[in-house]
Amino acid sequence: MNSEQCRVARAMMGWTLKQLSRNVRVAQRTISESETEGRIRPEVKSRIRSLFVISGIEFIEDDDGIGLKRRFNLDEYLGREEGRASYLPIAEPASPMVDAAG
Repeated sequence: MNSEQCRVARAMMGWTLKQLSRNVRVAQRTISESETEGRIRPEVKSRIRSLFVISGIEFIEDDDGIGLKRRFNLDEYLGREEGRASYLPIAEPASPMVDAAG
């Protein structure tokens, strides 16, 4: 996990620096420095990455490059879909076609 992946993973989770630092039990400054300067102790970096992984962040490193993916648990996913559904226009039911020939 590099500094950019940490920043993006935190944003994907919607966590502030303060929230992440509390969850990992390190100073907020430690998180900030790791995201901007890349300086962080290996054991703290491991704790941060582990927290992201158990929270649904998948770190991708393959021949195509590096990246992140977020997995939602079923309740989170359904909650997101319900929120989106409230913004969708309601479709009018189609009227049945009547054959004029009878």
